[in-house]
Amino acid sequence: MMGSGGMGAMMGDQSRALENKTSGSAQTAAKPSAFFNPLKIPEEIRGEVRSGVRHYDLTIQEGISEFFPGVRTPTWGVNGPNLGPTIRLKRGEEVSLNWKNALRETTTMHGHGMHLPAEMDGNVHQTIAPGATWSARYRVDQKACTNWYHPHTMGKTAEQVMRGLGGLIYIDDEESLALPLPKRYGIDDIPLVLQDRLFTREGAFAYPRNMMTVMHGFSGNTLLVNGTIAPYKEVEAGLVRLRLLNASNARVYRVAAEGRSLTLVAGDNSFLETPEKVSEILLSTAERGEVILDLRGMQGSRVVLRDLESGAGILEIRVGAPGKVASSVPSRLTNLESPNAARAKRVRRFRLQARGPGRLVINGAAMDPDRIDEQVPLGEYEIWEAENVGMGMGGMMGMNHNFHIHATHFRILERNGSVAKVRPWERGYKDTVFLAPGDRVKLLVRHTDYADAKRPYMYHCHVLEHEDAGMMGQFVVV
Repeated sequence: MMGSGGMGAMMGDQSRALENKTSGSAQTAAKPSAFFNPLKIPEEIRGEVRSGVRHYDLTIQEGISEFFPGVRTPTWGVNGPNLGPTIRLKRGEEVSLNWKNALRETTTMHGHGMHLPAEMDGNVHQTIAPGATWSARYRVDQKACTNWYHPHTMGKTAEQVMRGLGGLIYIDDEESLALPLPKRYGIDDIPLVLQDRLFTREGAFAYPRNMMTVMHGFSGNTLLVNGTIAPYKEVEAGLVRLRLLNASNARVYRVAAEGRSLTLVAGDNSFLETPEKVSEILLSTAERGEVILDLRGMQGSRVVLRDLESGAGILEIRVGAPGKVASSVPSRLTNLESPNAARAKRVRRFRLQARGPGRLVINGAAMDPDRIDEQVPLGEYEIWEAENVGMGMGGMMGMNHNFHIHATHFRILERNGSVAKVRPWERGYKDTVFLAPGDRVKLLVRHTDYADAKRPYMYHCHVLEHEDAGMMGQFVVV
């Protein structure tokens, strides 16, 4: 693995901070990191209308990326060598995402957070063979939010994401377009895809295949933001909107801006009803959050976005001249249906547990693609309780999990028995929720629009190694 010399030395404090966290060192603080690469901004694509349908033509491919000067790293990407474009959708439009697989192995492409029919979900059943094209065609019908796409290949999701497959999906609606929030893509509305990686001395991605990786998930010692090491971003002295995605395999981030508060405006699947000042936002893998950073009057200053879990620097924001476009954060962002537990017809319980080395299960069973675990009536409210119960008969391993449900957007009613423990970024519509060891959450769930007794959706832990090792189940909407 990459050591403290050569490429590792280029990373300085950022690499050491992540490495210390990974290895369990008592040293968690870090000196300010050096930021020397301009932040890459993924291309934004809006598709092409053909016969009344907006088409997005996307190629899943191999490539070569240069994370370190002069060092060629084999990677995978979509329409490019690493990661993929930001797909811009609008509510009400019929779209077709056409995925061509130019890899030498089978993959899938899942629209994470998308509300769509099971046959268009891109889960383990909608495989794309090498050379084949698969299309997800549906009408966009959900509130404005930031979603993403990634492989969901049975037993290989972790490795395929680690190689570089993934990208953002922005959904606009009339409400979001009318808000005075920053919305100039890549200028004051900035995507931030957070990932951690290990590099070999030759510069390739290293992915250790051992029991520690299976049980605790992959952790790297180098942080990438939009595929950029040690990035900085030059911005105007105004309001800046940061759209955060934790696209790491397993790592949890606590994102803060040194010396500044953040205004939280959105979580996974919706705006919050009202903005809220926070000092940090915690994101487990696959979770998203949108925050506003107020940089008015700060010309010539620098603000560091940092991960408080590891001490690693995420991004240095360099503030330039005053903003050219006036934006603001309104006191009201959206209206959400009130979460009323009394409307639930039934309760379902999901116990996430390690039964032994490499044996990761939900309700005692590992994933079987030929088994349907739950039948969910269309349109009915239910309470789903998800619990991280550790190993064996109550023995705790200190293992993080989270819980993701396909195709629906739930509300979190309680965390560990308390409404007050639901965190600010968990108060809108969600599709993924963090479960630290011993955590239990109560979710209000309702599946609407799409019934299909044969084609299932998934629920699972989104620590990708846990998902691949069997911590996943299937349900049909009937």
